[in-house]
Amino acid sequence: GALGAERSRITVSATAKVVGGAPICVIGLDQDATKTVFLDKTAHMEAPNCSVYSNSTKAGGLEAKADSVVHAAFICSAGGKVGDKKTSFAPDPQTDCPVIPDPLAARPQPSASGCLQTDLVISGGATTLMPGTYCGGITITDAARVTLSSGVYAIKNGPLVVTGGASLSGVNVGLFLTGKGARIRFDGPSTVSLTAPKSGDMAGMLMFEDRASPVGQTHEILSDDTRMLLGTIYLSRGRLHVAANKPVADQSAYTIVVANQFSLSEGPTMVLNTNYDATNIPVPTGVGPNANRTALTK
Repeated sequence: GALGAERSRITVSATAKVVGGAPICVIGLDQDATKTVFLDKTAHMEAPNCSVYSNSTKAGGLEAKADSVVHAAFICSAGGKVGDKKTSFAPDPQTDCPVIPDPLAARPQPSASGCLQTDLVISGGATTLMPGTYCGGITITDAARVTLSSGVYAIKNGPLVVTGGASLSGVNVGLFLTGKGARIRFDGPSTVSLTAPKSGDMAGMLMFEDRASPVGQTHEILSDDTRMLLGTIYLSRGRLHVAANKPVADQSAYTIVVANQFSLSEGPTMVLNTNYDATNIPVPTGVGPNANRTALTK
């Protein structure tokens, strides 16, 4: 100014973005919650070749308590991270990461037609079910052995419960959870083995929660024998809670979790494999190798 030159205001802007790195196999979508991705006790999350991501902007949006461990190729939190020990995370998470929009938000939803059955309870014996809409949910108990034929199962206004030493299996099946109370619960003394469809509305989608479902419904995997969960688990309104004592999904070629919140407790090892070429079940666009890969640019 003293030299007669005009003063100029200089401004600088910067935008963080996600590029390169490992495919995403876990996203906790809730931006406002603490513990959007949360581990407790001796829980382990094993994702050695993919990325774990928490969208929470809170200081405790990503937390591993007690002797729990998150092991991944890359770990990112839009807010902060809390760990009881230096070994809680491997590697140490990046914090203040950009929020990742729901990568499956544009995926068309399946539909639920008229009720094929209502308030179905299967107790004992061997049963094969056909695709369709099961109003009021399905309860499988008393050591029943249930096989799902290939196709889409709409679980409407009620839960899918496997308990009492029962088993549930299905190849190329999709679970569409719609309405109040539409949640899953695989109890401790049960066996579950499921793979997602190869084609159709739910190709690559093992579970799909209706985007109009109530917020905060909890879907529970408590079974010590749920080693095959091949496909993408999409629970954009609810919380997936795993509290088994033995490995979960470890026999799956790949498993991807996109949930509003994701928690593990007790002693499970949740395994997120990335053997995408080892199966003919496609990976949905937006996740896994079909998504932006995570690593922060500066």
